[in-house]
Amino acid sequence: MQAPQFEFLRDFLLRESGLVVEEHKMYLLRSRLQPLLREHGLKDLNELADAIRQRRNANLARAVVDAMTTNETLFFRDGYPFEALRERMLPDCMRHGGPVRIWSAAASTGQEAWSIAITAAEAMPGAASRVRILGTDISESALAKAREAAYTRMEVGRGMPPELLARYFDEDDRVWRVKPAIRGMVSFRHANLVAPTMPEEMRPHGPFDIVFCRNVLIYFDVDTRRNVVDNIARCMREGGWLVGGATEIPNGRRSRWEPEAFGNRNLWRLAARP
Repeated sequence: MQAPQFEFLRDFLLRESGLVVEEHKMYLLRSRLQPLLREHGLKDLNELADAIRQRRNANLARAVVDAMTTNETLFFRDGYPFEALRERMLPDCMRHGGPVRIWSAAASTGQEAWSIAITAAEAMPGAASRVRILGTDISESALAKAREAAYTRMEVGRGMPPELLARYFDEDDRVWRVKPAIRGMVSFRHANLVAPTMPEEMRPHGPFDIVFCRNVLIYFDVDTRRNVVDNIARCMREGGWLVGGATEIPNGRRSRWEPEAFGNRNLWRLAARP
């Protein structure tokens, strides 16, 4: 790929999604965008970059962001966040009374949001009417899958315990669909975590008591991470909980996050403003 076209795609992805693609990760561009080249009849990545630069096809630009930001996910990923939700975060939120609002940021194809809903249903009396979960993602194709709430045998086999599968899914022609009572707890919408307007877009859905933003910040540069963390804080109540990836430490410019140990991992709480 020629240097000017690579630089354009790199800057385009950083601006539109916050994703940092360095030159040594050129293989990532090739592997994820190859299907788009065939679909749109483009010869190579140089031609794709030129098509986006010349704004010949808005759908192509959106498809590039989709392809580069859709990440693999599974049910109850890593285990401990859902144990912490059941044992620490939900009991704390229940003491405040009122509805519990949870945000699954970068929800991808929905497995995290449904795992949160099932955990709440198992742990909290009346969760169907007391817990509201919002899943957001930048990828429209991922959101379409999440809203469908239907998964193959292979997908539910990745992380979903058999007893919970039987309790919260209906089998329909070898596809497992989330039952209506759980579906009623969750909604999905498009959101770009790096957009300056993100807090205003989220405000009608909050303030959130708990935010899951996992395995996302590692893809951003330092400045973008700080902006995202600060904007998440603007959408939360004081003392609210943030669950990040195992190696992600929230470090905003204006927001302060205090660690709270759960086993050998940390959860994070939004400190009161001074």
